[in-house]
Amino acid sequence: MSKLLFLIALLAGAFAVHAEEAPQAVRDAMKSLAPQAKIDSITTSSLPGFWSVLVEGHVLYVSGDGRFVIEGSVYDVPRHVELKEERLSGVRKQGIAAIPADKRLVFAPAHPKYKVTVFTDVDCPYCRQFHKQIAEYNRLGIEVDYVLFPLNIHPGADKKAETVWCTADRNAAYTRAMNGEALPPKTCDNPVKDLTNRALAMGLSGTPAIIAEDGSQLGGYVAPNDLAQRLESLSAPPKTPAAPN
Repeated sequence: MSKLLFLIALLAGAFAVHAEEAPQAVRDAMKSLAPQAKIDSITTSSLPGFWSVLVEGHVLYVSGDGRFVIEGSVYDVPRHVELKEERLSGVRKQGIAAIPADKRLVFAPAHPKYKVTVFTDVDCPYCRQFHKQIAEYNRLGIEVDYVLFPLNIHPGADKKAETVWCTADRNAAYTRAMNGEALPPKTCDNPVKDLTNRALAMGLSGTPAIIAEDGSQLGGYVAPNDLAQRLESLSAPPKTPAAPN
């Protein structure tokens, strides 16, 4: 079994299978490879003869007869699209839309031109670098909605995230934490675990993860001017091909 499929089996979560219309051979193939995995969805794919299978934020392509599984990148050359990223963009867009406003830490200018959702970890160095420039992002018209996503590689980051959430002024607490200040521990009912599970279901594994409103992942750390340029490019209308002479 590949490393990815082994990981899928370990990370299997409580997702219902929505694959009633998929060929039985596709479902049998997944059951054979990762018996304990719970499938998010199985949909038709633009890759001829293959179905797109989403498991815990991972995209696999399974042939209709169940014989072949592709777990790498697949490019649609005429459309200049990477199929896995196209699928995950849709998953991320839906996942972000399902995160209520009251479960985010919002840093916004008076009149935002753009909005990004940034999955962040208090102990992530690049997250700290990003937040040090939050005033510049806002000056450029970018609203930043932070979603707490403490990583397992940072022991205790979940407790720090909980402390930030449980402080009366969450934005101020987040800024203090990102400046390296050790905040007095606080506990309360909080969404940190739920947000972490949501991030994992979107296929996210690192921070910062900057997601545009269309679900595109714009990278990890991106400098303010570069991020504004990328967002401007996304908002521009598609170019129409020039008429032949």
